[in-house]
Amino acid sequence: MEKQLQLARKIVPDLTDELVKRYRILKTVNLMEPCGRRPVVISLGMTERTVRSEIEKLNAQGLIRVSKTGMVVTEDGREVLEGLHTTFFTLIGLTELEEKITALTGAKKIFLAQGNSDESERTRKEMAQIGARILLENVKKTSRIAIAGGSTMAELVNAMPVAAVSKAAMVVPARGSVGRRLELQADTLAAKLAEKLDADYRMLHLPDNLSSKVLEEMREEPEIAETVEEMKRATILLLGVGNALEMAEKRRLHQDTYTYLQEKQAVAEACGYYFDHNGNVVFETNSIGIHADDIQRMETVIISAGGAKKADSLLALSKTMKNAIYIMDEEAAHRMLEKS
Repeated sequence: MEKQLQLARKIVPDLTDELVKRYRILKTVNLMEPCGRRPVVISLGMTERTVRSEIEKLNAQGLIRVSKTGMVVTEDGREVLEGLHTTFFTLIGLTELEEKITALTGAKKIFLAQGNSDESERTRKEMAQIGARILLENVKKTSRIAIAGGSTMAELVNAMPVAAVSKAAMVVPARGSVGRRLELQADTLAAKLAEKLDADYRMLHLPDNLSSKVLEEMREEPEIAETVEEMKRATILLLGVGNALEMAEKRRLHQDTYTYLQEKQAVAEACGYYFDHNGNVVFETNSIGIHADDIQRMETVIISAGGAKKADSLLALSKTMKNAIYIMDEEAAHRMLEKS
């Protein structure tokens, strides 16, 4: 396929360029619908004149429907997107990039979203849709899902369609509540995801950095003990990845701990664990959550993170979580290759 496309590009370079351009516009509308032209222009960096012209053509072909409420992709348009996905990825080099990152990390599977999630809402939505699709492909009616907090996981939950029938047995938070934004906390996301999957759920109302004595007392509380037991039975883990020092600040760790993390060259944080470049755990927050050993026995671990600053974090995690499926953006993938 790749060789054939390269030959086709040599014969009709304008044709393949047009294909890539129209596919990108169609994909962007699909991700952001219903939307006007302006978000497409901003997301793709194309001129408004170009986007307007291409949308008129896609509308005439019945691939996009334009109305007062905004543009949406038609069923024919979705069929085109699905059918040309592999061709598009090959043409723009993302298939080769996925293969390189898979070889670099030894991960179970790598999925890439086009662009840079630090700058593009379109890329963040694409990563979220990929995550939702992968979860649906791996979930069973008997599955027990643990989900971490954060903006990336919140996007994934928002992208998850509402199930007509029950898709999972249980959803639990992967750890206690972190941060001040309720809508990004693992508790909140677990409840929202359970609603969409028509599953039962448990919550864990515990902040970080409680004293060991208080934590042990809290573990004895029946409701918390039940949630902890459900966490141990989780078969699927949805996990975001943070920059170690940024997360230390966000969690207001003591200055001595922050300095310690700097000395240990911590680069990644996930589920309360801080990792160095080699994937070694150098610090663990005093909290209740999914244990590192539990992650290794999970049936499915889905890790999602994007942006240039997450490259070191993803590389570190890949050295200790090779059983995981990784979702990242193009920017993070290129930076990972540069650092390897």
